Amino acid sequence: MKASKLLKIIRQNLKDYPIDYLRNKATDDRYKDPLTKKLAKYNSSVYDEIYEIEIKDDFEIKDNIIKNIQSDIGFYFDRYSPGDSETREFTKNISLYLALIAKKPLHPYTENSKDDVYYFNGDYYCKGRVKYIHDERSLCRYCVCKNVSFSAMF
Repeated sequence: MKASKLLKIIRQNLKDYPIDYLRNKATDDRYKDPLTKKLAKYNSSVYDEIYEIEIKDDFEIKDNIIKNIQSDIGFYFDRYSPGDSETREFTKNISLYLALIAKKPLHPYTENSKDDVYYFNGDYYCKGRVKYIHDERSLCRYCVCKNVSFSAMF
């Protein structure tokens, strides 16, 4: 499938998602966990990006990769959050966009190498990837991040 076609499908799938709820979560004082806020901010900015971007140099994406990501996200939600179909669909579409079109990390990142996921010298790095990539049906397999060397973790 062409990336432009996948982007069109993602846009269609996300059009009714209550994005204002997610945007508000990033600043709402009722949510104390900074990771929750950081994720809400990242995902809402990715949502905006999905509707702003235009693919100039279209490219092919293998259908089996799309199906595998969708299936692995389904596996994750069946195991850890059954019944949360709205978040499942949002996560599926955001992840497809990030991994296959934008080629950005699936998690929020900074340019500070002290953070778990960061951007440095043209590449994305994740300190947890080396551990979590071995989890059953891990989404790390699709993420653009590179492993951080052991010495770089300290």
